[in-house]
Amino acid sequence: MKITDFIDIISPLILETAVSVGETELEKITADSREAAPGTVFFCIRGVNSDGHDFIEQAFAKGASLVVGEKELKNENYIRVRSVKEVLTAVLPVFYGYPDRKMKMFGVTGTNGKTSTTFILENLLKEDMSCGVVGTLSYKYAGKTIPAQNTTPLNWKWYSLLDDMQKNGVDAVISEVSSHALAENRIEKTMFDVAVFTNLTRDHLDFHKTFENYYQAKKKLFTEHLKEGGTAVINIDDEAGKRLSAELGNVRQIRISEKDNSAELFIKIEEMTDQGSVVVFTIGGISKKVKIPLVGNFNVYNTAGAFAAASFFTGAEKAFERVENSVSVPGRLEKVGNHSVYIDYAHTPDAMENVLKTLRGMGIYEKIIIVFGAGGDRDRGKRPIMGETACRFADTVIVTDDNPRTEEPSEIIKDILAGCGGNPNVAVINDRSEAIKKAIEIKGEKDAVLIAGKGAEDYQITRSGKKFFSDKAEAEKFLRGE
Repeated sequence: MKITDFIDIISPLILETAVSVGETELEKITADSREAAPGTVFFCIRGVNSDGHDFIEQAFAKGASLVVGEKELKNENYIRVRSVKEVLTAVLPVFYGYPDRKMKMFGVTGTNGKTSTTFILENLLKEDMSCGVVGTLSYKYAGKTIPAQNTTPLNWKWYSLLDDMQKNGVDAVISEVSSHALAENRIEKTMFDVAVFTNLTRDHLDFHKTFENYYQAKKKLFTEHLKEGGTAVINIDDEAGKRLSAELGNVRQIRISEKDNSAELFIKIEEMTDQGSVVVFTIGGISKKVKIPLVGNFNVYNTAGAFAAASFFTGAEKAFERVENSVSVPGRLEKVGNHSVYIDYAHTPDAMENVLKTLRGMGIYEKIIIVFGAGGDRDRGKRPIMGETACRFADTVIVTDDNPRTEEPSEIIKDILAGCGGNPNVAVINDRSEAIKKAIEIKGEKDAVLIAGKGAEDYQITRSGKKFFSDKAEAEKFLRGE
């Protein structure tokens, strides 16, 4: 896009400009001065901890072709506008040529199961399409893996990412869409071919304040970001999913249920082991028994959601064939070697309950030991519920640090213990490494250990900053006897 075209798009929002390089070609929009280079437009966004206007000199020094801000500044390549965020919203989709219109778009939202569903969906589609996967673990496409700063990127990063995917031959974008992203309009005007709803349980109320606000944020994916003729895939065994389905009116839906045989995708679980599940899927009048290579009832629903989304583009027969293909989701009920030690991202009461019920339901473990904490600077209200849940479903509970961030770790643990009711089987070991070590030391031959809350994360955040820490690496170390 030439500078003249860029200015034409945002002209109603311009207060002052003296740009003299109108034919220069613009290639990228950024709000990070470190990314500034010839051909980039640097937007001065005011954040909680920093103000982009403070980095204007750095952006120009690195060769930025244009800078867009709100402060008065005399520079021939500076554009002053009334609202930087308003300009971003107006220009991003046009600047990048509406990349979401050039690829198949799959959005997955819900409290739990988003990451697993995107991984399973990629596994079902990858033989027919070049897939890009966006989510908590990373942004992955065309041989690239980019560390994820947010589950769903900020708006300017989101469109830049979609643009690069499209230029690298990606056919299908499979993205987790977080409630934060929907509430903050990070995906702007992006439209999806298929939107998947996994479930809704308590989380992020520090941000949304009420459960109703949380629900309404999730609902936006289906009411504001679904293409005309698009499909909503909804788990109606979840109460919020049932409500969402009823409120969507004429939107085409594939409802998933184990309880309601009128659902477009009816599931019947016949067997569940530590190797996976045997399930009968019924869709379009066709019933077929499949083996799902992931452990747990919740993974049956995750697989069903991915199966329903994929079947639109591969056909049900191919989806049936591929659903049995092995797929590994890092940090999601991930078994460490051949030991009965599991790593899971469960950091909400519902997710924790699901995982503990799954381990209990296998019927092969005499005792279950759980190691977990809770994140600092996040929803405090869920902490005692997590404590109560752990005590109800595990035999031994070790409460430890998660990512305390700026909070005092002992205060977080106190909140958790408030839900434990003085249970004598609860121990507190602040040091997460020592907590994992203790769990492995006391584990009997027929016991299981669940290390919950961080999953595949390879860091821990404290007041001192961010440091490397991996639950899996710690478990492997102690299992080797080190």
